[in-house]
Amino acid sequence: MLTAPWNSLEIAKLIAGLFTPIALGCFGIYVHRVTKRFEHLQWRSQKLVEKRLAIYDDLAPHFNDLLCYFTYVGGWRDLDPPDVVKLKRVMDKKIYLGAPLFSTEFFAACMTFQNLCYETYNGWGRDASLRTNSHRRREARSNDWKTDWDEYFSANVADPSEIRAAYKRVMEVFAQDIGVHTTFAVPVSGRVPANVR
Repeated sequence: MLTAPWNSLEIAKLIAGLFTPIALGCFGIYVHRVTKRFEHLQWRSQKLVEKRLAIYDDLAPHFNDLLCYFTYVGGWRDLDPPDVVKLKRVMDKKIYLGAPLFSTEFFAACMTFQNLCYETYNGWGRDASLRTNSHRRREARSNDWKTDWDEYFSANVADPSEIRAAYKRVMEVFAQDIGVHTTFAVPVSGRVPANVR
């Protein structure tokens, strides 16, 4: 029996027969890698949002306490001046630790808010001072006001409406970085009392 010689058509069929499974295998590997990369990015984004939410849960009540204290709304009378000064150190630590997980706008908004609430660099080893007037606070808490609390206040008083605007900016950036809202309007609970100065 004579065998047919190999011609170019037979060689082409053989190459096509081998190339198809190899090409499909390579394509399958590529799709698998792309899928794994996408899953990893999705997992990382989810973990980042979870961590940002945890930081929000931790920081937002402190920001709200400061807003209330410096704009004379809510429970501002419940906060003692030494505790408000200590709150700055607590918040600074949390803001600086969380900064790498947020945008630069978040950090800048936090520092703007903090700088409106506190006067820093008052001397070696001295705490920050509260940039608010003590007069109305003394009146509101005349029954339990301690005279040494007066030293916690700065003569450089911030405008409560500026503090409210800075708080609004912090909350907007928080919402944007978390991905909850691209735009967020902070609800206004009332007006800043006109006679706080």
